[in-house]
Amino acid sequence: MNDSPDNSKYSDATTYDDEISIGELIQKLWRKRGLIVFLPLICAGLTIAGLLAAKTVGNEQLSFYVELNGIKDAKYPNDTEFSPQDLLNPKVLNELADAFKTEENLADHVRVQFGTPVSTGILLEYQSALAANSKAPPEEIARINEQYGSRLSAAAKRGLSINLDYAALGLSKAQGKELLQRLPETWNQVFASEFNIFLDTGILSLPRQSGAISLQTTLGAAEADQALSIIKTGLETIKDDARFRSLSYNGKTPGGALADVDLFRNLYFDPIFTASFAEVGGLSNVYRRDLRLQLNELDAQMAELISRISVIQELQQRSSNTEAASNGNSSIRGQIQLEGDALGQVVNLSRAASLAEYLQETLDERLKLVSAKAAIVTRLAKMETESGNSSNENQGLLDANFYTAAITKFSAIQANYSGLLDQAQASAQVETPSLYRVTTEVMGEKLLERRDFLFIALALALGGMVAVISALLWPAK
Repeated sequence: MNDSPDNSKYSDATTYDDEISIGELIQKLWRKRGLIVFLPLICAGLTIAGLLAAKTVGNEQLSFYVELNGIKDAKYPNDTEFSPQDLLNPKVLNELADAFKTEENLADHVRVQFGTPVSTGILLEYQSALAANSKAPPEEIARINEQYGSRLSAAAKRGLSINLDYAALGLSKAQGKELLQRLPETWNQVFASEFNIFLDTGILSLPRQSGAISLQTTLGAAEADQALSIIKTGLETIKDDARFRSLSYNGKTPGGALADVDLFRNLYFDPIFTASFAEVGGLSNVYRRDLRLQLNELDAQMAELISRISVIQELQQRSSNTEAASNGNSSIRGQIQLEGDALGQVVNLSRAASLAEYLQETLDERLKLVSAKAAIVTRLAKMETESGNSSNENQGLLDANFYTAAITKFSAIQANYSGLLDQAQASAQVETPSLYRVTTEVMGEKLLERRDFLFIALALALGGMVAVISALLWPAK
């Protein structure tokens, strides 16, 4: 019979053998604990090695961030325009190429642009805002663009991002780091010493002469005239700057040096200039023709300014008449109309103020042209031959001692101006000793990004699963 005790016992044994013992599973896993621990770690290690290998192959870029110092709104201290490409100036790159002995063109493998780590964070925030408002109306998108655009521009222009492909230059990574550090340093040195970035643009250095200017020739007199104009303009600018009024060179302040220039012109240079250009023909005629062409150009500019002034005055008169008519009719209008008139008056006042400011600027520009024209007319008058005297006769009136004294005075004026200019440059540079500050160390591209950690986590999980299955299927001894 099927209900016999023997059959029942056999059935219970079979059922017991088919059941899974949790304790045995735990024992198996415990016995293979080394496999369970190390296999996921091996998988994660292999994944990291693969990611690093993929990143490093062909990745030979270095990046460097510096913060601009003394450069605001992309302008040097003297308000001249600054560009990131100034760091790639040929003189700067030539010095670096000589120092690192590379024959490759550095400009092809160095990239400089506005940017800071802060601007990178704002860019990520901007991208997140756009993603969160992807279905927003166009007005909202425009508002986001305007909000983040101004922040990005302001943050980016505070510093520079410099990137270098050192392998393309045949340099090692260590040499690439050194080159990146020396690039802004060399730019700072070159522009501070050889370019006028600290002083007003009206302050010019004297042109380099191969020798002393000869005041006894027509060409020498023309060169001296140009040099004196540069010196006078520069000294006036230095004297008007409160930072440089106390400067002194050879006992001469900017005001004292300027007085020496005026005295030299009146006592020495004007007679020499008249005698040198009294001749008819040659360089004298070329110089006269050039001055007359300058007068014609100034006349054309003044005619345009006079026309502009007439238009502005006409607009002002028309605006005044409109305002008077509006005030005459305001007494018979209602409250709503009065409010509209008030707004209109505000607009008219703003327009009148803008026209008045523009008129003043135009009058100031016209005054400068009048002064320039008067100076040229005076110069032409001095060049006219007096009493039919020839050039040689006029020059004969000035003896050798006069020319010797004039040359001595002129050399002293040049030396004083150059000395004052150097002192002004050094004084201005003290306020901004360095045009940049290092904000980050030289670094390569990120070896492991955020998404790479996802691959590592998956490798750990996969390795753990394989280790557990292997431990469970491992045949018992």
